[in-house]
Amino acid sequence: MKVILSKLRPSKRLVLILSSAFAVSAASGAAAVYVGGDRLMAGLGQPSPSGLGCTTLRTVKLDHHGQRWIRMHVKTDRASGQDRMRTALRVVGALANREKADLYQVVVLDAAGPEERAAVRGAAIGAEVLFAPGPRSVMGMDEPFRASYNDGKANRIGMFHGKVVDLELDEVRGMMAKMDDRSLCVNPTAEGTEVAQVSESAAHGSQ
Repeated sequence: MKVILSKLRPSKRLVLILSSAFAVSAASGAAAVYVGGDRLMAGLGQPSPSGLGCTTLRTVKLDHHGQRWIRMHVKTDRASGQDRMRTALRVVGALANREKADLYQVVVLDAAGPEERAAVRGAAIGAEVLFAPGPRSVMGMDEPFRASYNDGKANRIGMFHGKVVDLELDEVRGMMAKMDDRSLCVNPTAEGTEVAQVSESAAHGSQ
């Protein structure tokens, strides 16, 4: 898995911030999987502090050198860069509370973007979040948390050609502090969602 993002400033409080931000809500299982548009809207015409409604494209679970890595690709429609970022932060938090892993990755794509796993790279990525509870044990992760988004709008084929923005810790803290929801994306039927268990050898060299 390539981890090519600018470094964030280190903070001893980062793990504590993430732990509190990823607290599990008392919602039922169904509510945790699906959140309607009304709950995700902070107010009419206002961006939601918890991001947007989204759909899970695939979840890939990797066995990588004895570690468990979980990668999730999700899609949003006509979202701004910061809305995609808020969505990714919300989903990675919900995922980290739902399943135990050494590394979590959430990639946000546009609704018109590519669906093949190999095509999820470069201009196809609207936002990306990586979270490693124990970063020193994960190669390429110097810190527990990395996040970036493309500030451009998606074109008709779901590609982003804007500037890639790497979040500073204060920005991450600010977004998380305002969130009032920790739910995953809408999960289609099993036929519409790829859930793969990949061996260590297959994971080696994957993005």
